[in-house]
Amino acid sequence: MQPLLSIKNLQTVFLTAEGDFPAVKDLSLNLYAGKTLALVGESGSGKSVTAHSILSLLPPNKTTHPTGEIIYNGRDLLQLKDAALQKLRGQDICMIFQEPMTALNPLHTIEHQIAECLDKIQYRQAKARKKRTLELLSQVKINNPASRLKSYPHELSGGQRQRVMIAMALANEPKILIADEPTTALDVTVQKDILELLQALQQKNNMAILLISHDLPMVKAFADTVAVMQSGKIVETNDTQSLFSDPQHIYTQSLLSDMPDLRSNYDINAEPLFDVKMLNVVFSAPKTHFKHLLKPDEIQILENISFTLKPGETLGIVGESGSGKSTLAKALLKLIACTGNMTFQAQDIGQMNEKTFKPMRHKLQIVFQDPFASLNPRMTVQQLVEEGLLAQDQLKQADRAQQVLDIIKRVGMPEDCLGRFAHEFSGGQRQRIAIARALIMKPSCLILDEPTSALDRTIQFQVLGLLHELQQQLNLSYIFISHDLSLVKSFCHNVLVLKDGQQVEYSDTATLFSDAKNAYTRRLIDAALA
Repeated sequence: MQPLLSIKNLQTVFLTAEGDFPAVKDLSLNLYAGKTLALVGESGSGKSVTAHSILSLLPPNKTTHPTGEIIYNGRDLLQLKDAALQKLRGQDICMIFQEPMTALNPLHTIEHQIAECLDKIQYRQAKARKKRTLELLSQVKINNPASRLKSYPHELSGGQRQRVMIAMALANEPKILIADEPTTALDVTVQKDILELLQALQQKNNMAILLISHDLPMVKAFADTVAVMQSGKIVETNDTQSLFSDPQHIYTQSLLSDMPDLRSNYDINAEPLFDVKMLNVVFSAPKTHFKHLLKPDEIQILENISFTLKPGETLGIVGESGSGKSTLAKALLKLIACTGNMTFQAQDIGQMNEKTFKPMRHKLQIVFQDPFASLNPRMTVQQLVEEGLLAQDQLKQADRAQQVLDIIKRVGMPEDCLGRFAHEFSGGQRQRIAIARALIMKPSCLILDEPTSALDRTIQFQVLGLLHELQQQLNLSYIFISHDLSLVKSFCHNVLVLKDGQQVEYSDTATLFSDAKNAYTRRLIDAALA
């Protein structure tokens, strides 16, 4: 079978002030109609650069291709003029970008953005454009699509925004679809829905898909062929079943290695560090002049949540977006109002006001999902990590500096990082800095809110391995919020499952994964570990 698109000996070189940097080296790949080729590898391996090279989306004044060709319909795409490339983009070859909130224009409605992608000749009339837009939204399974036409991106969930991106990419039924991390940070059930949707559309249109991902279980389930990239080179290519069952290259073997069991021993008979009973969170509904609509004055967000957390224990919190995971974290940190009984270190913190609770706040710290967003870009690492100590105002400058140095070394960062800024580090390094910033407060409990969702598998292992070591050394307790159930299975002692703000299951990890009682829990596990 002839390939639909063929990349031969491609080199992509970035022109920098420090010299030429080869991001892609002598790469060759073939895409076939109706088939999915997955491109996997760590961040910086050249996956997205390869995808952007196909459509010439890299800045021309800072990029060059010394060798190679990308053949589609008998033409080398690298040699085409801008006008010819523009005809291909959005027509024959389309791309789904990694972060839809960034890729979608926040100032335009969904209807406007999809209509903008439609062929201007075929859909000249406004009525035809609207009809096709509704068809596309229905095709990607947006509920009640007519009601979403005037919505803006911020009014949609992550899964809905990703579906809109897919609708835009499929607007003109392309021959090739490039999907760059199309399900990053989405719930497992939403991931499965989106990829099954892409498979169905692929079969309908006989479309070739280039799938870029670091989610190896998802790649195993949906790709026909897998190519593994390391440092700009393809180190192994094989059909999916053969590659996963018998990887040849040592790098592939390391990518496919199982997550080790990272559950520390803890005293199950110890007094609870955290004891939460019948916790409820209620939000006031937005005030409206339209009283005839009879909207409720209050909206129940969390209802009757109960659990205990022992010293040295890790509790996993799982559930889909909107289930109340992050709201629970905020309630435990007393950042939002809640009712119920909440005891921490044998003190009833539920009834404490902020003034009374403030001296205890350093004992409860949080590490956020995106360290790049949570770390102030204008502050050096020294300033970021030291900030909490300055708030306490109890130490001299020399003592603070020594504590910062000690904790930075403890999380595996070099001493010379202290004068640098967050943007100068990789995702894994930034997360280590975020962990150091929390640990310097000497907490008893860390709340980890999706701390590895945006990281490559090997970096995930490194960060969780670090957290495991710190837990053993400091007897820390963790509340681990995640949608990645394979990580939860390896890292957590007990698991609490939330659905629509309600606690549907609470069990030790082994029992939950082997004999889940609730149908919703079983659906989550099946979607994640299929």
